[in-house]
Amino acid sequence: MKIHNQVNNLLHLPGIILFMLKAFRIQKRFISRHLEPHLKDVESQITDEITPLELKKIRHYYGFAVPAVLGEGFYLLRNGSLKNNERLALTYLGAATGLYDDFFDDLNTSEGHIRELTLNPVEPAAQNLRELLFIRFYKLALEHAQNPALIKQAAMEVFESQLRSKKQQEANLSAHEISAITYLKGSMSLLFYRAALDELCSKSEEKMLCALGQLLQLENDIFDVYKDRQNNISTLVTTAQNISNIRHTFFNLMHETSRLLGQTTFKSKNKRYFMRYMSLIIIRGLVCLDCLEKNERFTKNTFAVKEYKRNQLICDMEKLKNIMQMIGYYSRVDLSLLREPNQRHT
Repeated sequence: MKIHNQVNNLLHLPGIILFMLKAFRIQKRFISRHLEPHLKDVESQITDEITPLELKKIRHYYGFAVPAVLGEGFYLLRNGSLKNNERLALTYLGAATGLYDDFFDDLNTSEGHIRELTLNPVEPAAQNLRELLFIRFYKLALEHAQNPALIKQAAMEVFESQLRSKKQQEANLSAHEISAITYLKGSMSLLFYRAALDELCSKSEEKMLCALGQLLQLENDIFDVYKDRQNNISTLVTTAQNISNIRHTFFNLMHETSRLLGQTTFKSKNKRYFMRYMSLIIIRGLVCLDCLEKNERFTKNTFAVKEYKRNQLICDMEKLKNIMQMIGYYSRVDLSLLREPNQRHT
């Protein structure tokens, strides 16, 4: 059965890659048409408040990946494609995300002011260019979404999870507290983006997305280990003593995501497409864990994050060796939990 599963995954890999590349091309064109005019409008006003790097992140990461990966993934479950208003809402929410995250790192932005911007995004409330751009994108997302009140509600959940995540700057935070903060942030972020779809989220889908969000947040912490170390941020990775423990947690979250996906009422075929698509993103975390684990042999078989150089904590995913490892991990993605017969989605 394992061999059959591996062969099946590899046979589907070219089609999944082509689907992802097509999704990327569509979103790049969409960004050029809808996002670029706003970004070019502020490029002439760039100051210390907003840098070219922040605009690059909007173009190539947040405004790109949220619709092209998550948005397309949401619709792989539904035998459809993103509607124009949904893609607009997701693109603008993605563009606003990085700017919003920065508010919590800026000592000049009070919690009360961030709360007000979240609940009542009006341009006169902006105190600088970053806030003005955030308000513009957030308002555009709300205007194009069918359920703007739901997005605002989800945004407040993200706000609360971001406040809790500031505790990660404290020393001696327990492993339990770090886990709770990590998982809450991941869950709320994914439900925030899901709120941009016209169709309301079922309870079974919500549970699955929470598990997936936790997994993606852990993966983000895996890739950000050097940055978090430099900023003295306590994450499950920076505080780990053995990478094998992180790997165990990672696999458990993968299993839980698959189990909860199996309990949703979508078509079994669509669940497999969704899991294979998301696995192209997820398995990158496993390859990065392999890179991090190699460092332990230099520090008495214990992961000591403060002892390593930058190049030892950053994983180059474009190396041929790492690409081959990704293919190996992809072939072993277990879809057995998705074979259970389920009622068709309506």
